[in-house]
Amino acid sequence: MGEELVAFRDTKGRIGLIADFCAHSLASMWLGRNEESGLRCVYHGWRYDVDGNCVDQMNEPNQFGDKVKLAAYTTVELGDMIWAYMGPVDQMPAPPRFEWAHVPEGHRYMTQEAQECNWLQALEGGIDTSHAPILHRRTTTETNEPGIPFDSPFVQGAAPSLKVDMTDYGYRYYGIRPLGDEGNYVRAYHLVMPFTQIRPGGSQKPLVYGHFWIPMDDHNVMVYNWGYS
Repeated sequence: MGEELVAFRDTKGRIGLIADFCAHSLASMWLGRNEESGLRCVYHGWRYDVDGNCVDQMNEPNQFGDKVKLAAYTTVELGDMIWAYMGPVDQMPAPPRFEWAHVPEGHRYMTQEAQECNWLQALEGGIDTSHAPILHRRTTTETNEPGIPFDSPFVQGAAPSLKVDMTDYGYRYYGIRPLGDEGNYVRAYHLVMPFTQIRPGGSQKPLVYGHFWIPMDDHNVMVYNWGYS
């Protein structure tokens, strides 16, 4: 959202997500020293806890840290990810309850990648079912090549027609590809607003996949790819 932040785990294991720049000299807290249950600015030694409170001022003979506070956001660690809530405290929702985040660690995976486009472009591409068997198909018949096999009904079917059902969380939609005498190939997706897609996997594990599209700024998006079985 255009806000510069720094995340850290303090010496007690707590997670902090605070404004990147020290209130004293605007030095970056990304360069700070992680010590004594807080993050200490390397320039004048002001130290902040995970709530953004200034708890020590090495260069000040008369401490006034109780009057200094950096912006700080609530976090929760769930499913090997750190989630942050950045809205009004009195409107904070319950922690995420995605099923993949609650299965045993050995039954899920998570990767991430940066995309050089805005959030809407990334989301639109991710929920577009028609491009997948075109862009992501294998270029050879080699079975060890990544991508969708040539003999997959996902590839062999005709251009899909879409059916969309609106829901209270977003919508679910179906790409329906005619396979001639064999019937139809139907692939279903869920879009959970504002940034989550849930889609089926193949015949191998994991059985359920999905993506999160998280805006970094107006021109970049971090994409988290998850799966579980």
